[in-house]
Amino acid sequence: GNGGKWQTPHQQAKLASRSSGKIEPGDAGIWATCARGVERKAAAELKAMLEECAERFYGLKSAPDEPEGDENSDDIEAVIKKELASMDQKKDGNTELFTQIHMDLQCVLFFKTRSGIDPVDFAHKICEEIVANPKIRRMRYINRLTPMTLFGKATEKGLEDLSKSVLGNYFKLNTQNGEGNNSSEDNQSLPTNETSQDHANYSYAIRPTIRNHNTLKRDAVIKQIASSIADTHKVDLTNAEKVIVVDIYQTVCGMSVVGGDWEALKRFNLAELYSHGQSTLNAKAASDAEAKLQSVATIEGAGVATTDNTGP
Repeated sequence: GNGGKWQTPHQQAKLASRSSGKIEPGDAGIWATCARGVERKAAAELKAMLEECAERFYGLKSAPDEPEGDENSDDIEAVIKKELASMDQKKDGNTELFTQIHMDLQCVLFFKTRSGIDPVDFAHKICEEIVANPKIRRMRYINRLTPMTLFGKATEKGLEDLSKSVLGNYFKLNTQNGEGNNSSEDNQSLPTNETSQDHANYSYAIRPTIRNHNTLKRDAVIKQIASSIADTHKVDLTNAEKVIVVDIYQTVCGMSVVGGDWEALKRFNLAELYSHGQSTLNAKAASDAEAKLQSVATIEGAGVATTDNTGP
């Protein structure tokens, strides 16, 4: 692919990452969907928005992207200088916040997030911003965002370990002897807005998605996750306080817990939020215009009545 030209190790790793298309256990990130045939445009649009929002929400910046033609440069000295500059940026902590993993899927994108960014909180803030100001449309190609707090192996054991790590921040979990326990000592620390005082008897629903995977079945996934949660938490499929989102792809399984407003936020579907917000604005504008016309008619009617009551 490089025509036999010399490449630095960084360039070789960059090219390898573009073609790997692999999500690993331990990763976190955000799935996104788009219309068929616009995946490249959608990916560029999404990355730009993610980086812009990360800076506004958290004050975080990615290292600047390298020009696409750099890996084919004939100027070896210039390439080495850029390689050293890139290493300096990493030492300063100015690394890439979002890395696209190129998937062999139509209409589906995935961006891995750097440690320190909570994908659920991040996606939620983006949706809240759209609801607050639907006039400003940053996304033309992206439809739904699905944040993943953590990935594990797509096996029964992997799902069990993943449930302990992710769900323990929100639910009392069943231990091997069947007693409810938060299991916080056994879980790795994951980014979340929850604190130990917030652990209430949340009701919940489980929403799995399975792609390119044949081992774990939907009903079995739901049953296994539900069996790991203490009975003090009740299932509520219509008005759950927490929704457990599971996304299985090939050999990995991602999981996150979103709030009860997930349905109201159109399951983080940005296109639907924009559309709903614009419809609401249009309806309000029409209502205001109608009210203004009625007010003018009332005033004019009062003026006519006053004229009619005036004698010669």
